[in-house]
Amino acid sequence: MKITLIGYMGSGKSSLGAMLAKKLNIIFYDLDSIISKTYGVSIFSFFKKKGESSFRKIEHLMLKKILKKKHSYILSVGGGTPCFYKNIYLLNKYSKTIYIKIDAYTLFNRLILEKEKRPLIFNFSKKELYRFIMKHLLKRVPFYEQASIKIEIDKKKSKINVIKEIIKSIYSDT
Repeated sequence: MKITLIGYMGSGKSSLGAMLAKKLNIIFYDLDSIISKTYGVSIFSFFKKKGESSFRKIEHLMLKKILKKKHSYILSVGGGTPCFYKNIYLLNKYSKTIYIKIDAYTLFNRLILEKEKRPLIFNFSKKELYRFIMKHLLKRVPFYEQASIKIEIDKKKSKINVIKEIIKSIYSDT
């Protein structure tokens, strides 16, 4: 079983992926963490030094490497990963994709607290950030919607309930 979590930055892919992997007792990979460890630099620094275009090329190569693995895993990818280099096609071909779907206002409330760590948004004011999320999300949703499973997140759902919903969806979809 190969599962990839996709969705916008701040949707919880990494934390949900780690929890899901633990629950299913399989390996968890976080694409951004792998890139950071491989290049010895944070994603934020990578973006600042080399730019988004260079990052997306490296991201694509690393993604292809992980997707070739034979064993079961849970993979969390960055918010932009499915939107470049036909990555959504590769993700759907070699893994079961799950879109962690979350509304723009909730994303804004999460991202405003951690924007210093996010290379695409660190220098935005509150107003600019909300506009950016709305505009950016609109461009990315068509890629995310190509996932085989969609999980809606809201304030009422605990992470444990989201994990249960994902597991139920995985096994009812096969």
